[in-house]
Amino acid sequence: MNKTASSLCLSALLAVLPACLHAARYSDTLTAAETLLAPASRQASDTTVSERRQERKERKEDRKEALKEEGEHLREEIKDAAQEVTEDIKNTFQEKKESIKETFSQTKENLVNWFNENIKANTVGDFAEIQRQNNQNFADYVRADWSVFPLEIRERNPMAEGSFFSDKAPSKASQAEEPYAIDVEGFIAPLPLIEGPVPENYYEEAGSDAVAALLSKQQFIPLKFYGKDINIYFNPSLRNISLGKGTGKHIAKFWLYLSDQDFNPVLFQLFQTKEELQLNDYQYYLLVRRFAEKLFAKNKNGEDLLFTVFMLNQTGYDARLGRLTAEGTNRFVILLPFFEQVYSLPFITIGTNNYYLAESPLTKKEMQGKVKVYEKAFATASHPFSIRINPQNTGIAPLYGKFHGYTFNERLAEMQADMPAGPFELSASAEFNPLMQKTFLYKLKPELDSLVQKKQDQNLQEVISERESQEMQLLQLLSFLNRNLSSQAKQSAKLNGYYLYPDLMFMKKGSGDILDRSLLLCLIANRILDIPAVLLVYPNYAMAAVCLKESPQDTESPFAQSGFVDIDGKRYYLCGPLPKTVQEPRKAKIFRW
Repeated sequence: MNKTASSLCLSALLAVLPACLHAARYSDTLTAAETLLAPASRQASDTTVSERRQERKERKEDRKEALKEEGEHLREEIKDAAQEVTEDIKNTFQEKKESIKETFSQTKENLVNWFNENIKANTVGDFAEIQRQNNQNFADYVRADWSVFPLEIRERNPMAEGSFFSDKAPSKASQAEEPYAIDVEGFIAPLPLIEGPVPENYYEEAGSDAVAALLSKQQFIPLKFYGKDINIYFNPSLRNISLGKGTGKHIAKFWLYLSDQDFNPVLFQLFQTKEELQLNDYQYYLLVRRFAEKLFAKNKNGEDLLFTVFMLNQTGYDARLGRLTAEGTNRFVILLPFFEQVYSLPFITIGTNNYYLAESPLTKKEMQGKVKVYEKAFATASHPFSIRINPQNTGIAPLYGKFHGYTFNERLAEMQADMPAGPFELSASAEFNPLMQKTFLYKLKPELDSLVQKKQDQNLQEVISERESQEMQLLQLLSFLNRNLSSQAKQSAKLNGYYLYPDLMFMKKGSGDILDRSLLLCLIANRILDIPAVLLVYPNYAMAAVCLKESPQDTESPFAQSGFVDIDGKRYYLCGPLPKTVQEPRKAKIFRW
């Protein structure tokens, strides 16, 4: 090292040395001060730490709050974004939906147009041509091919007089009788249902569409049909034809004229009325006949009858026009075939089918006459007429009637009275109408139950058995039927050829022979009292039989000496004595429900 460097280092050391000594003295002084002030400085330090912690906590809370606010903001942003996306999707879907809908409508319209042009027009045109041809062939046929048939009539076997047991004490004669068994000759089956025809090209509301098309013509015929107001619109050209002298030639001309007119609107209105009012086949005939009588009110040659036959044939029914000739009589009549056997109406037989004169009763001279008619039916007319009525289903508003405090439907009874007299299976199979069901359920049954309760209250020490209760109810019911329904009232009402529905029995002030009363008894027992009942049918008599609960018999009960019939292991007791006029009383046919 040279002198110059050495001198420089020494100078620097001498310069720094005072500062180092001063720092050492300051450090010692600080150490001593801290020793003297230790408690105070520690307290101040602790306060500072607490403050710093508080500050950190506050800053942490501030950050947390800021993050929370940021999260809320973020969620709002996401929600807004999602809503915007949803709106975009909806708008896009709606646009596509409208486009698809428009495309579908266009496709549907194209298909409908194609169907109308290629299928419907040809089908309707083909049917119209077939229909015109059928009418042409029929017109050609009725010009000359008519045959003569004698009139016949079938009367119902009259019922022997008879009555039920009484609720009074039995006589000694009845006590002396012994129970006897009756053999079952066979069971009478309920009549089957048949479906009626439907006019070709008819559809639901076809009648309403026809009315809309004819309103501008303002031509309609008002009808009052069992209290129902009906307007049938028609084209006036339908009535611009006459039968003239009524020869085969005139009939053919009349038929062809109608077939060339637009008769379907009237046909569809009439048939739609049948459907809406739930009319049976015969009531539909009455409706068509009523309209025809007003349509040809000024013509007296039988135009209304031929128009009725024409419309029934176009519907599908095998109605025919005949000419009745007898001493002092030469007139047209309508002939109808019935699905059920009909009594008290004159008829002719064509092949194996009976055709009945749907007219007012004939005189004795007219019954000796003959009917001239064509033997071949119209091409599409093959259905017979049914006279079955379902009292529970009718579109005619009820008309309330009273019979000994029991309510019945007088309007329904009027409809039943207008029916031809049919077999008893029709009234046996029919349900009560709602009015009669309620009056028996809420008036008759409580009255019968109260008698049992009154008897029970009088004899508190002895409980009345279920069989005794049934017998008391039945005996009271039998007495009611004996008092209020009679064959004399039926004969005075000129209904002796009828098997009566309950409504008709009550409207005719209690008309009914032993079969009618027995039927009513069976219906009430089965459907109101829950007591099984069957009907025993003889050639000239009928009697109800009931199945009572098993228990020791009361020897004073009339059922104890009653005849009985065993069916499927159950014993049914007759509800009355069999008169001596009954043919073979120990053998009967059974109708059961």
